[in-house]
Amino acid sequence: MPVRVLIVDDHPAFRRALAAALKLVATVEVVGEAGGGLAATTQAEALGPDVVLMDLSMPDLDGIAAMRRIHERRPGLPVVILTAHADPGIEKEARAAGASGFLAKGLPLEELVAVLHSAAEGATSSVP
Repeated sequence: MPVRVLIVDDHPAFRRALAAALKLVATVEVVGEAGGGLAATTQAEALGPDVVLMDLSMPDLDGIAAMRRIHERRPGLPVVILTAHADPGIEKEARAAGASGFLAKGLPLEELVAVLHSAAEGATSSVP
């Protein structure tokens, strides 16, 4: 059964490209997309994904605040952070807030898919 993923990123072109790439992977099902943290909180509840793949920097509600809101409603839902601002301090903050994974944008698709599966299975991981 494929891992059901909600993609959250405020850059529409990046979000669409990521969704298109993940849709080519048989073991992943993209169940929805959100353009910001507020929409992510609503979509995470409405769509019932197995994993949320979320950017950190968004104008309405940043990824960490959105993750906290999601975890208020669905405490066990894994959230994997995918960011251009991958540094140890930000990763530590994201992990403390409950992130199941922390990834740098630009990593190979195979690595991203592996982390999504690990998060869905309850593991934590990061790839700089």
